[in-house]
Amino acid sequence: MNPNYVHTLTIYNCLRKADSPDEEKDTWHRTILRDCYYKNAIGRVEGDKSIRMSNIYTARIPISEKYLPYLEWARLPQEERSRFFTFSLNDIVVLGECPEEITGAPPYTSTEVLKRYKPDAFIVTAFSDNTTHLCSKHYRVGG
Repeated sequence: MNPNYVHTLTIYNCLRKADSPDEEKDTWHRTILRDCYYKNAIGRVEGDKSIRMSNIYTARIPISEKYLPYLEWARLPQEERSRFFTFSLNDIVVLGECPEEITGAPPYTSTEVLKRYKPDAFIVTAFSDNTTHLCSKHYRVGG
């Protein structure tokens, strides 16, 4: 195991209503993952006409039998879905073990939970499956 993989992360996966006919709204599923890598650095972010400083997040999660690509995960029945996790854009990653569930009702909306745990929380804006590498097979998320 990589000695840098020492962090616990809470992943909030969003099951979009459009991907599940059984759901009346977007629903969130929480998973605690251990022995992960986490980095939060400040860097330059270039916009359309500006450059600003912002937090840049990187998390690496070791290969897991509990990972499924989003569409496979979304198709599972509710009771089975809770045994797995996925990654897709707009999911939320929080450093540490969070006991809170995102219910969609205040004060447990995704925005409020994210705000409570900032700067150690981010929205996933990038994902790569690096499990085909020869060494250090992992999933990488960034934000």
